[in-house]
Amino acid sequence: MRSVVIAVLSLVLARAASAADPPPHELLSLKDDQRATWGAPRSTWQVEPSTPNQETLTWNDFINEVLAANLDYAAARYDVDMAAADAAAARLLPNPHLSLSGDRDLTFHNEYGTGSDGQPALLRQVESHSVGFDQTIEIGGKRRWRSRVADQSLRSAAATLDDFLRNLKLDAASAYADALSAQAAVERLREVADFLAQLEQAQQRRLASGDIGKPDLTQTQLEEARFRSDLIEAQTKAEAARLELATFLGRKRGQTYFEVSGALTRPLPQHDLAAVISDALRDRPDLIALRHARDAADSGVSLAKAARIPDIDLSLGYAHNDGVALNHPIDPTPAFNQAVIGVSIPIPLFDRGREGVSRAFAAAEQARVQVAAAELKAEVEIRAADAEYRSARQRLESYRGGILNSADELLEAQRFSYSHGAATLLELLEAQRSANETRADYEQALSDAVRAEIEFERAAGVNPDIAF
Repeated sequence: MRSVVIAVLSLVLARAASAADPPPHELLSLKDDQRATWGAPRSTWQVEPSTPNQETLTWNDFINEVLAANLDYAAARYDVDMAAADAAAARLLPNPHLSLSGDRDLTFHNEYGTGSDGQPALLRQVESHSVGFDQTIEIGGKRRWRSRVADQSLRSAAATLDDFLRNLKLDAASAYADALSAQAAVERLREVADFLAQLEQAQQRRLASGDIGKPDLTQTQLEEARFRSDLIEAQTKAEAARLELATFLGRKRGQTYFEVSGALTRPLPQHDLAAVISDALRDRPDLIALRHARDAADSGVSLAKAARIPDIDLSLGYAHNDGVALNHPIDPTPAFNQAVIGVSIPIPLFDRGREGVSRAFAAAEQARVQVAAAELKAEVEIRAADAEYRSARQRLESYRGGILNSADELLEAQRFSYSHGAATLLELLEAQRSANETRADYEQALSDAVRAEIEFERAAGVNPDIAF
């Protein structure tokens, strides 16, 4: 009978296995045939439709919405919440264990035999029921060191979040500056293209009256077409820069086409490089996070040492043992109660915790090296950002020293001269190109200076105070 049962069970299990796991070649064919079905979206998923709209966005509105609705920042905040939960859990004592047990005599539970007095007797053996509590007593300061590690990890997570927020503001400022720069390029090219369109209309009239020839009109039309093409390209770049702003905002803002408001013209302050480096090495949030992580690793060494000391498990229990029949032929045991007290201590015979201590020492040394490397990298970043910032300021100041005014004055003079027949069309167009290139170079220098300031603030670790 037993062999028959085993054979039936084996057959059932074999069939179940064959049904659950098809041969590899069958599995591959199924993937090929059903790929479209498997990869299809579920009907229960809800995706909101996109409803585009347009909105003017000032810098203050933009940065306030970034801080309130940025999805990456919202996700990063949970790291601190989880670290806080870990810190709270680290301070708790181990949970006690409740144990309930009972036993039953399966052989003689309802069996009768001849008792010691010759009368029928229930042969049931003693059956018992018990309840107990077990509690682990941590010794060696494990809870204290575990709590310290968790608190220091929480501080590291909080500093990391501060650094994330600081960099988020700087990234948002850089994106907004790019949008402003792209918008300025569009306005500059549109102004030139509009002037050339007006010039073409004027030349149409002059051609009709015989004042100019056809080549002058053709040259103007070619020049206007060139600037119109540049304008279309600049408008495309400006739209992409404005759409990039939506990535800093909440889910629904991806539907919005922004028109930025503001200007890149802003004061570029001087700074004391030595003081900036000193403050950054002390206050930069990412360095603070690494130092807290280093302290947590140092505390981890003490925790690993404490873990080598075995904990004690204390147990307390109560048991009630049912008696047996008084005429039981073998063991007429009466009912009785028991109290059980136990102590369990692990014997560190094989695992003595030395490997854990060695690993903790290595982690602590690694954390110290990481702090030193980050401090060196931070100082180099600050010096490089300072050099780029000073260079950008000098390039910008060279344009603010009168070059822009000279280019504009030369263009106005050529326009006046051409309208009065004192300058040729080529001289006017060359002056227009020169003024446009000078203005474009100035806008690029202004944009570079703003970005250089942003990157310097990033390297310096200061809380950005940016306005457009």
